[in-house]
Amino acid sequence: MKNQQVLVDYWTMLKTSGLCLLLAFCGFVLLKMVQTVFWLPGHLKKNQQRLEELAKQYAKEIGDDERAEIEKLFNSNEPLTEERINQLLDKPADAVEPKKDQ
Repeated sequence: MKNQQVLVDYWTMLKTSGLCLLLAFCGFVLLKMVQTVFWLPGHLKKNQQRLEELAKQYAKEIGDDERAEIEKLFNSNEPLTEERINQLLDKPADAVEPKKDQ
């Protein structure tokens, strides 16, 4: 029997292994997207419930005068300025650094 020479085609091996890695990565991304389809609605529902509980807690803590001012603020069409926000938060106006115009 005669000896046969084996030629190793490195370019084809590299291309094939790269395509296999790309296929594995695409499969991973597909599985993550399918997982997100089932996971996201439950996560959003829990987050919504948490936010509603937090809003109820804050509603119990604020007084009637603060509630009336907040409702008046949301019903008005004027934009909020830094001064108005500071008044609502009872912070001094110099606590916020003024914007530097260049």
